Formats: sequence, C-alpha cells, structure tokens
Amino acid sequence: MISLSSRALEKDDYEFFKEIIFESNEWQSEECKVEDLHSYLLSYKMFNGEWRIWKSGDKQVGVTYLMEWSPANEKPWIGTILVHPQLRMKGFGKSIVTEIGSELSRKGHKALFVGCPIQQGTWIQFLGKCGFEQFKVEFDEYSSKEFMIAVKPL
Repeated sequence: MISLSSRALEKDDYEFFKEIIFESNEWQSEECKVEDLHSYLLSYKMFNGEWRIWKSGDKQVGVTYLMEWSPANEKPWIGTILVHPQLRMKGFGKSIVTEIGSELSRKGHKALFVGCPIQQGTWIQFLGKCGFEQFKVEFDEYSSKEFMIAVKPL
C-alpha cells in the first residue's frame, strides 16, 4: 500500500491542478479546460464538499473532490479523482480511494458513490478495480449524457 496524506486544496496548489488538467484530455472534455479552473472551482462552492490535494511524502500526486453528504441520496460521493499522468497505473488512484473509504467507514458510512460518463470506459475500468459496482445508469438532461452510478461498499 502506498503511504498517502491529504489536505484541503489551496490556491498554491492550482498550478499542480492545472498541470494535471492539461495532461488529461478526457477530463478537459468532461469537466473543464485549464483556463476555466477558477470558475469551475467556484461552481462547486454551493455543494458542501471538499477539494483535496494528495501527497506521497512531499510529492503531490493527485486531486479529489469529495462530498460527505450529497443532496441526491444523502450519502458520500467522490466527484473527482485526478492523478498526475506520470503516476497513473501505479496504484496511487486506488490508494486514494482506499484512504477515502477508510475515513468514511470510521465515520460510520456504509457506502461510497461515484458517477461517471458512460462513454469514459477507462474511468469505468478504474472504478471497477477500486471495488465500485454498477448501481444504475442515469440520463442527465442538463448535459444530455448518460452516467453510470456506481457504489463501493465500505
């Protein structure tokens, strides 16, 4: 298991976040472009979630967004998991999900949810490797896209 720590995302972390976004074409097409990061982060202010920076030792490895209570089902949801491209396929993403799951389990939560655009096959495969199981498929009228909703028992 990879040793990780996390803390709230700060303005000083934006350059790292932008670097990851720049190298992540799929994320840019689904979420935001590098130049839109500030407004993208502001759009999440209305939700009661937390952007986190993840580190292994002193090295920044990824960024997540977690809502411990979602208005959709009153359960915790991961909204974003983004790992630096040079560190993908090396266990960092899975370790981040494990850390989040352990933290939520200690707080008494029994499950963790994610939503993923159905056409993002590599994202769905990653979530499966992390222990998420398909719960249902939903159509989002706002984006006109289908999303797989998945759940991970804690």
